[in-house]
Amino acid sequence: MTKKIVLYGGQFNPIHTAHMLVANEVFSQIKPDKFYFLPSYMAPLKTHEDYLDAKFRIKMIEMVIEELGFGDICYSELERKGQSYTYETLKSLVSDNPNADFYFVIGTDQYKQLDKWYEIDKLKQLITFIIVNRDTDFQEVENGMISINIPRMDISSSMIRERIKNHETINILVPHNVNNYIREEGFYED
Repeated sequence: MTKKIVLYGGQFNPIHTAHMLVANEVFSQIKPDKFYFLPSYMAPLKTHEDYLDAKFRIKMIEMVIEELGFGDICYSELERKGQSYTYETLKSLVSDNPNADFYFVIGTDQYKQLDKWYEIDKLKQLITFIIVNRDTDFQEVENGMISINIPRMDISSSMIRERIKNHETINILVPHNVNNYIREEGFYED
């Protein structure tokens, strides 16, 4: 029987409430056999200001998994180091799991720049993209992709980092345990 495996990639720097909402909605609609958070080592199309070491981001993802009650962490990109090209990651995972259908979650922001992704045409042959609306209420996606509309929650990791620098509250923007961890460790404070 074919397994459904969902991968939700990102820097998760830090992971926040909107990430949890996306994970929850995708999980409930797709009903995968496995749901993985896939933290990137270094995303090629992102800036790396306030970059937080992977071990701290992993700890926060573990806290969110505990809160959600589902999910695991896929360490592929962290172990490979360097630029995190989704194609390289998925090529390896698909090879290791030939009887699985892979789904990869991205937001509208990434969907709009898929043409810039490394080996995008080959990647589309390996996986089914799940596009969740980000910064928009609805989106249309190309054939062969799945669109999941979630309630709008315009929270970003960069906004959270900025609020911390300005000594503003991040309550509700991140889970309580993640907030405590960020504050105790002094992350993003300069």
